[in-house]
Amino acid sequence: MGPELKVRTVGKRRPPATPQEAFARAQVLQRQLELIHPFPRPRGFVFKAKTHAEYEAWRKAQKNPRLW
Repeated sequence: MGPELKVRTVGKRRPPATPQEAFARAQVLQRQLELIHPFPRPRGFVFKAKTHAEYEAWRKAQKNPRLW
């Protein structure tokens, strides 16, 4: 038929993690993210605007981009 294609493997897959190991890895990633992204994580809330224009004005006034 044609020349054989060779498959090249790059890197290695991690073995399956236990839930405790996955949680520990997630905490490390979260700490690294907080160093890169200095804005605090917002508490959950609901913002109700009467119009789309009012919402846009509120969104543009926010300093923390995590709020929108």
